[in-house]
Amino acid sequence: MIFIAVRAGAITKLRDSDLIDEVGQYALTFHETGSKQRNIPVRFDLQGLLLDYLDIADPLRSQKEAPLFRSLLPNGTLSEHPFNGVSICRMVKRRLAAASLPTNASPHSFRSCTATDLLLQGVSLEDVQYLLGHSDSRITKLYDRRQHQVTRNIVERISV
Repeated sequence: MIFIAVRAGAITKLRDSDLIDEVGQYALTFHETGSKQRNIPVRFDLQGLLLDYLDIADPLRSQKEAPLFRSLLPNGTLSEHPFNGVSICRMVKRRLAAASLPTNASPHSFRSCTATDLLLQGVSLEDVQYLLGHSDSRITKLYDRRQHQVTRNIVERISV
C-alpha cells in the first residue's frame, strides 16, 4: 500500500482482472468512490512480489472477477473471499509489532507517508493529488507532513 498510496478499501475491491500486463510493465486499475477509475503503474519490486503471490493464488486466477487479495482460511489456504479492511489493519499491526516498530500506524498512515515522501522529493502537488485520488488539492495538503518536522533552526530560535 505504501508503494501505490491507495486506501485499504480500494485494495479489498481489486479483482484479478484489475492487474493489467502492459507488455511487461504491470498496472493496477482502481475503482474508487464516485465511479472514479485510475490505473496506477506497479513498481518493478512490487510487481515481482505480486507475481509470486499470484503463483500461490493460482487456482482462482482463471476467474477474472475473483478477488486479487484473498483472506486466509484457518488451514492456511486462501479462501474465495477478499481481504476486508479490518483484516488489512490487523495484518499491518502484526507486521509492525513483529518488526519492533510502533503499532500506532495504520494502513491509512501509508498514504500520508507516501505523499510526504514524494513532496520532499519535489514531486508536484498535482501529481501527488492524482496518485492519492483526491479531487481537491486542499485534501492532499492535509496528507503533507513536511511542516511537522522540528528542525535545528526552530529550536535555536527559542528565546527563553
